[in-house]
Amino acid sequence: MEKILDKFKEFCMQPYDRAVEWKDAEPNRKVIGCIPMYFPEEILHAAGVLPVTLYGSDEPITMGEHHLMNNACHQVRSTFDSLLKGKYDFLDGVAALHVCDQVRFFLEVWQLDHPFPFFHEMWRPYRLDNTNRPFLTSELKRLISHLESFTGTEITIEAIRNSIGIYNESRYMMRKLNDIRRERPGIISASDMVCTVTSSMLIPREEHNQLLRELLSRIDNVLTPEDQRFKMVIIGHLCDAPDEGLLNLIENEGLSLIDDDFITGGRYYAVDVNPDGDPIESFADYYMNMIPCTTYHYVDCWRGDSDKYSPYADYTIDMLKKGQAAGIVILRAMYCDPFDMEFVLLRERLKEENIPFLALFIEKGSGSMEAVRTRVQAFVETL
Repeated sequence: MEKILDKFKEFCMQPYDRAVEWKDAEPNRKVIGCIPMYFPEEILHAAGVLPVTLYGSDEPITMGEHHLMNNACHQVRSTFDSLLKGKYDFLDGVAALHVCDQVRFFLEVWQLDHPFPFFHEMWRPYRLDNTNRPFLTSELKRLISHLESFTGTEITIEAIRNSIGIYNESRYMMRKLNDIRRERPGIISASDMVCTVTSSMLIPREEHNQLLRELLSRIDNVLTPEDQRFKMVIIGHLCDAPDEGLLNLIENEGLSLIDDDFITGGRYYAVDVNPDGDPIESFADYYMNMIPCTTYHYVDCWRGDSDKYSPYADYTIDMLKKGQAAGIVILRAMYCDPFDMEFVLLRERLKEENIPFLALFIEKGSGSMEAVRTRVQAFVETL
């Protein structure tokens, strides 16, 4: 089990080495980088393309700062910094879903400063209701048409369904692993879970699925001592993987992170795509039925008698109850406007429910870990 987890960690430490190897193994193979979050990777996979998610790095941002506003989030600035440093030169294209204003403006700068042969921006309605479904389906069809023109390959319904099946299997196995983590605290650390999920976005999915099968076949034989730490749910709409050292610090100070809401965690594998019927409609359903997200506006969820209702708060509290956790750790990425606006509603709701929570402002490469340690220790004492 540990060897497989170490392999996942290696993929995350050298995030694009495997993609380069895959591309060089056969002529005409193409790799397309996806900007987080929610891009339909299955459609890229069905076109014979390897999708890899583009994250920034822990390196100091030395070039990206000159092209972007300094109040952009770390993911945006660091990703653009990596682009300018040549780390994405192996890519044949870039694809992104507009999840927030920062991503939208960032892509406009990207297209001007460093265009790729394939560059696709997919618009997604922020307001999710049936009036916007036709626009969403048209965007999915536009993506397929653009890919077919770029690759010279027809993307058939059968190919998309096959890719959906492969990705659904991946999501199923990661959900199963997370269920084990929730039921047996300490069996897998939060940082190992993040590496497991993140690595799936960096290598061929079939290869990752095989490693997941091996991991699940071995984990039942692993003995874990009784965990005396406080069980916690950790949330935050980070568009990149949370820092491994931060997660380890939190767990080392007496909190067992049994579930999460990261895009490199529970949010990524929460919902399957229906493999039956029209794939376009299946992907439209996927987006329309996504678990509550701070980047969406759920018109039907807002109550007429209250302007303080938060579907995301409901989802978070349900997660806490499901895991019988003692509280919630909230990671607030600097300059993440969608989450900051939602946090106000979430904070008030947690106070009303008397749910202990610890909110931490984070930004990679800045701040003192010792200051965070002090805050975590104080939180543990209150519990």
